Amino acid sequence: MSILKTLFVATRLLLTSHGVHANTALNNANEDDVDTLVSNLIQWVRDNGGYVNDKIDFRPIEPEDPASPRGVFAKQEIDAGETLAHIPWDLIIKSPERTKGEVEGLSKDDCGVIQETIKVMTASDGNITPYGRYLLSQPQNYTVGFWSKKGQDLFVEMTDNFLPPNGIKDMLGEEFEDICDGDVNDPMTVQAVMLVRARSDWEYLVPVYDMFNHHNGKYNIELRVNPYKSSIKETGYEIIAGRQLQPEEQLYNSYNRCGNCDVWYDWFGTPEIYLNFGFVESFPQRWLFDLARVKVDLLEDSNGQVSVKFLVPPSKKGVDMLRHQLVRLNGLSFRYQSKSAVDIGIRSVEWDSLWQYYDALHAALTYVTSANETLVDDVWIMDDNWWVQEGTTRAEEDEHWVRTTARDEL
Repeated sequence: MSILKTLFVATRLLLTSHGVHANTALNNANEDDVDTLVSNLIQWVRDNGGYVNDKIDFRPIEPEDPASPRGVFAKQEIDAGETLAHIPWDLIIKSPERTKGEVEGLSKDDCGVIQETIKVMTASDGNITPYGRYLLSQPQNYTVGFWSKKGQDLFVEMTDNFLPPNGIKDMLGEEFEDICDGDVNDPMTVQAVMLVRARSDWEYLVPVYDMFNHHNGKYNIELRVNPYKSSIKETGYEIIAGRQLQPEEQLYNSYNRCGNCDVWYDWFGTPEIYLNFGFVESFPQRWLFDLARVKVDLLEDSNGQVSVKFLVPPSKKGVDMLRHQLVRLNGLSFRYQSKSAVDIGIRSVEWDSLWQYYDALHAALTYVTSANETLVDDVWIMDDNWWVQEGTTRAEEDEHWVRTTARDEL
């Protein structure tokens, strides 16, 4: 699962409005229960040349609570390398420019894949696919780039244009509206943009593959063939077990450390996962505080103790900046502690999500500023690639959201 900051495409595509249909479709999307939607989707994949292993189950994470989030689980032992699912090319939602299956070309945020997603979701009752119905059932506007203006303003107040994530305004208006001439007032169009950003694998929306949850400490699935280094039209998406899986074990993907995610390794961490996918990930977490030139991994041991691994030597200047932000966050919490979503005039989903991220951000700052680490000034004489270590993206490229900072004089 991934998303680049790169602009959509040079060609500007006008997305047609589906206003009336969109409201009706979104309001009626939950007529089918989730079990039925998933069952129909799996059968549709199988009926159309795909494969879904009978040894895996799609069910609530808490079996006794049908309303709990869903995951994919092993029903019995599965061997390493065993195929879990195969999704043919024809079932993947992609831009029309991708119909030939070329490897090189557009980023996943191109206007075409959004337009195709709208078509899939607004097809007539007789023509809509089970995947279209499944997409319609997804929650609306749950990632911060698609919140209300008041919700986004409160989020910016929390991050102070200093703390990550960066670029929430890029998620809809500055790219989709400007580059695609997209209608940001049409509910179906906006929902399609969010789903492409939150659920697609680069420029492909892949049924079943988008149902595996994320966990960097436990991910245990992979793709047999990298679709970006092969003829995806021939191979499709074949998902396999990355190791032997035990009965009742949940199957996890990694949304930023997967085999074809190397452009994200150095910069796309917990804040970016929250921005793009709408949740705070479990430990391990990665935090890159770009304006303070601090980059860390937070690791949790078997006893629940969290340790800080500095990926670049921390400086007094940078840690002091983060201490200032921690004090400021405490003040923000105090100002809003007696408020509610209704008081602020935003949806409860925005309010609850914001404070979940606040807790993670506050905890990360506390861990970093409390760490017993020798402070040196080396990072401030490094060039703009101070954060680059193991991936393929560098500071001069337009595939990251790391802001530049002034170097100290040598």
